[in-house]
Amino acid sequence: MTRRQAAATDHALDLSLTETKLSPARTRPGRVVRTRLLDELDRHAGGPLTLVTAPVGFGKTTLVQSWCARTEVAVAWMSLDAADNDPIRLWTYVAASLERVRPGLGRPALSSLRTPGVAPDTVVDRLLSGVTAYRSELAIVFDDLHVLTDEACVRSFAHLVEHLPPNVHVVATTRSDPALPLGRLRANGTLGEIRARDLAFSRDEARTLLVEGEGVELDPDNVELLVERTEGWPAGLYLASLWLRDLEDPNASVVVFHGDHRHVAEYLTGEVLEALDGETRRFLLETSTFGTFSGDMCDEILERSDCTERLRALERENGFLVPLDPAGKWYRYHHLFAELLQLELSSEQPERPAYLHARASAWCREHGLIDEALEHAATARDLGRVAEILADEHRTLLRSGRVATVLRWCDVLPEEELLARPDVTLAAVFAAGLAAAPSHVRHRYLALAERTRSELPEIWSPYDATALALARSTWIEGDVGEAISLGRRLVTLARAVPELEVAAVATLGYACFVAGETDDAHRLALEAVERPDAPSRTHAFVLALSTLSYLESESGRPDAGEDRAREALAAATATGVVRTASGGAARVALASALARLGRLREAEREAVEGERLRRQTEPEAGHLHALLVLAGIRARRGRVDRAAADLAEARRGLETFTDAGRLPELAAGVEKVLDRARAAAGLVSEEPSVAELSVLRLLASDLSQREIGARLYLSVNTVKTHTRSLYRKLGASSREEAVERATALGLLAPDDSPG
Repeated sequence: MTRRQAAATDHALDLSLTETKLSPARTRPGRVVRTRLLDELDRHAGGPLTLVTAPVGFGKTTLVQSWCARTEVAVAWMSLDAADNDPIRLWTYVAASLERVRPGLGRPALSSLRTPGVAPDTVVDRLLSGVTAYRSELAIVFDDLHVLTDEACVRSFAHLVEHLPPNVHVVATTRSDPALPLGRLRANGTLGEIRARDLAFSRDEARTLLVEGEGVELDPDNVELLVERTEGWPAGLYLASLWLRDLEDPNASVVVFHGDHRHVAEYLTGEVLEALDGETRRFLLETSTFGTFSGDMCDEILERSDCTERLRALERENGFLVPLDPAGKWYRYHHLFAELLQLELSSEQPERPAYLHARASAWCREHGLIDEALEHAATARDLGRVAEILADEHRTLLRSGRVATVLRWCDVLPEEELLARPDVTLAAVFAAGLAAAPSHVRHRYLALAERTRSELPEIWSPYDATALALARSTWIEGDVGEAISLGRRLVTLARAVPELEVAAVATLGYACFVAGETDDAHRLALEAVERPDAPSRTHAFVLALSTLSYLESESGRPDAGEDRAREALAAATATGVVRTASGGAARVALASALARLGRLREAEREAVEGERLRRQTEPEAGHLHALLVLAGIRARRGRVDRAAADLAEARRGLETFTDAGRLPELAAGVEKVLDRARAAAGLVSEEPSVAELSVLRLLASDLSQREIGARLYLSVNTVKTHTRSLYRKLGASSREEAVERATALGLLAPDDSPG
């Protein structure tokens, strides 16, 4: 195995987790201890969330690092960057950071993260289960939260904050307010906030930094003038300290600059760089290109051998070089300083940054840092390199659930690059489906793959042909008969591509079920389930079990149907895909079985969740089937209006199909149940009494008759008497039937009958 192959293997296992992301940077000796703000962080630690919000250069990260070093609370640290706009990467790092607090805390989440398509909220729930069991106080720090812009990442972060147990506190540094219900948190008194006005240096703090820390001989009036000119901006004051400390008369120089923060920064950076020797200046400019870097990395890219020593010297002398790990291997520049250095390099040598980014991309790829390699290649505007990296790494990314990363970079690539790499384009198709992206995204990549097949047949492989057939068969849109034909060709192709065989057989089995070809559906689903590798092909395994459940229930064996559905749901839960479309299929199957067993209340709960997970932006057979199952259950429960709305939505979707298989027949059956529910709504022999209505409302709950009596201060015998009277008046023979009839009659509001 080559070094690159070994590095790629490590990447697949742990996404190259490094100290740079999972530990606070080491605090630099001589930093100002900001006791007033540290005390403020302590005061907020009893609530779920503290935001440290300010523009660049206000010392947000430094403050939280200092608090972490001082607090006795266990801390899980997460430094965010642009590549973390992928929920799988994001929560993998968070789970790994929790593992460092105590082994086992992040393990359930890390296990579920290995499943492609796992829902971010599922991972967060696994994390929450772990930290809830952790009996001590715990702080989770998200540094640079503003870089998270992906909707799934933001939503899952909000899910974390809203469900935190009392022993866990989140601290986030950010340049802007996150998309959270901050107003509600403020109103509840559960949000701690430290903002730019709080982070601005006071005169005493500025004096501690400049006079005591850096030895700049400034008069008190000039310290105050400097604070006024920088508006207490910490970055400006740090830059000023670097500039003034070597001047013979710093007091005379303080008055020569003014303006807003940007002008102050540009002026002071220029003064700092002007004072450096040429070699050091060049080193600063070039290494600023790399973002996060080590001495070894800089040596190889810059073709030097002294970078580690230079970085250590700069760390001692320059407050804007930030060490990122305890070993002192990885560094970055302060964000503001790095930005200004990069502008200076681009101005002096316009071609140099792209060259350095290209070399950095090659180095990162060689060392298994795939995200960083992609970022550097894109910054170098080398989209051919981006495509090349994806061609080599997309299977690793998909297997580790990194679907958002695949989509992000495929969206960047021009068509000619995608046409030349059909395996990458097909990876984007599956990533779009697993990520529940809008249907047009999946269709675009499908069309590109088909263009490659017709225009570039010489690069079209058996794997590409099978993956394309699988992608076209998995989502049934418009023609069930065509899906069956495609599925049969798919299974033939997949016999030569074992990696895709279980998925092919399971997909055809479900299509046969939708078409009404029940014998073939049963044979294929059973074959998929019984394959030795089936449990490791989670999505296909769950779909095949769900199909078997539907068939058992419809054949008059709902007990067996329930068993199969619960087996599917258990497999989906164990592997973390329970909140994906696969988990939705299992829930719809369970709802169907429970409905046939007369357990309509449970059935509706499962059907509601299953339909939500199966939902697509365009009409699709799996989602329409889920809608019909839900409509039928609601009609049987007497929830006429909701059932009618579900049925109407399903019918609108069916109108777009040229061949909808057995779904129109199912819709007609739901219509008949709905008609009977409407008719039953007008039948009642006698109005229930007030006392009986009180019992009726609790019959719609999960309470036993004894618990109903305790709630209403009635004896069990009295509850039984009222129940018998309700059955007689409503023409019902069971508790479920009484609730259905009462809901249809309007005696129970929908909220009294959950679902």
